[in-house]
Amino acid sequence: MNKQFPELHQFLGAYFHQDWMVEHETAEQVIDAFLADSDLEDLVAIRGEISALLNLGKDEVELRGYLLRELSCYYCYWNVWESGMCWMQHIVDRLAERLDRS
Repeated sequence: MNKQFPELHQFLGAYFHQDWMVEHETAEQVIDAFLADSDLEDLVAIRGEISALLNLGKDEVELRGYLLRELSCYYCYWNVWESGMCWMQHIVDRLAERLDRS
């Protein structure tokens, strides 16, 4: 378990695990499922942890490795997104949209 970002590790490891494509066709569907399954406290915590991760200033190679090795994320975001920072910010935006509706 990642001690610095435990909630983010739980989210990425549980939803973007090695077989996530068996359960969902797209990464957006994975995020939708997470939003449907989670309570507001979890969304706030993960939004904060993503922001803290992005504030560490990791370059793309470091962020990609960290997401895979430390946070158990098996989504190859670089096939769709310009960078890990862009993809992580997209998740923050999706979390914010959900929180704003509550």
